[in-house]
Amino acid sequence: MNAAFQVPGEALSVLPVPILITVFTSLVAGVIAMLLAIPTAFARLSRVTLIRSVATFYVETIRGTPLLLQLFVWYFGVSILLSYVFGLTLVPPTYGLLNNVLTVLNSNNQTGSLFSLINGAGIVFATFGLGFNYGAYMSEVIRSGIESIDPGQIEASHTLGLSGFQTARLIILPQALRIVIPPLTNNFITLIQDSAFISILGVTELSLATQGQVQSGSNALIRWEWFAIELAIYFVLCYSLALVSRWYEARSAHTLAGAH
Repeated sequence: MNAAFQVPGEALSVLPVPILITVFTSLVAGVIAMLLAIPTAFARLSRVTLIRSVATFYVETIRGTPLLLQLFVWYFGVSILLSYVFGLTLVPPTYGLLNNVLTVLNSNNQTGSLFSLINGAGIVFATFGLGFNYGAYMSEVIRSGIESIDPGQIEASHTLGLSGFQTARLIILPQALRIVIPPLTNNFITLIQDSAFISILGVTELSLATQGQVQSGSNALIRWEWFAIELAIYFVLCYSLALVSRWYEARSAHTLAGAH
């Protein structure tokens, strides 16, 4: 029982870096996703067949394949491409990565072994993989927001002499993003949760760090205590994002009400 009371103290020493990796990866992946989602949403509505087809292929391919498989493609496939084209060797062989992960999960010295797995290549490819995946889903959310804009506003902007780019940037996009705040927030929350998948690439984020601590002990109470701490941390991260979204949504509604 005394060991159970020591778990919170151990978590304070073991989990800060994995939490930072989870937050950093999710934040950067979210930025990448938005940078991909906005142009993809407009491309899906383009009158140019080639542009629309490329955007549709990207969205449907991402939505039709598992995230885990996409992460493996980024980690191993892109690394092979970089090796052949630029001569860069960023990722160890597959058997070496999997062996390292299995060794960590069964090691007696969990903390040192886990943090030795933090590798720049894994974080980079995992971040781009998550961003590329969520860019496709978010593009569909933004596209629905764009389609909800009154076409009369677009015609009015053209009458005022605004170019297509100016109309999209000044008229369409601000309104569309305001409309889709709730579903975009859901996507960002799910992105934080799905960051646990990058543990399969040997990135020591929150989930892998917790799993390492769980595997190191045989006490069922201590194991569930570690899982409870992990659950609480994910809840705080996701609920904080939801609160920020509600605040921004209320602020936007108040601004619109003041404008009228």
